[in-house]
Amino acid sequence: MQEMISKGGSVLEPSVVTTAKHTPEEDKLKSFTFKIYESELAQIRAIQDSLPKRDRISIHDFVLDAVKEKIKKMAKKSNLK
Repeated sequence: MQEMISKGGSVLEPSVVTTAKHTPEEDKLKSFTFKIYESELAQIRAIQDSLPKRDRISIHDFVLDAVKEKIKKMAKKSNLK
């Protein structure tokens, strides 16, 4: 094991590590802060706690999934009209 550690390895450059959906350079990752009520956060945590550990996702991922789901729903709604 020590031999493997001593051998080392290479690290991928950050530009190589991207997700398949977000490869265009124009689609930059942005960061911002938003506020949420304690009761809503407690509901998210209760949902997480009810899931098996292997199926749990972070609060960040939970919120992102909810936003993506809402975007899809609104896109379908606007295409129907």
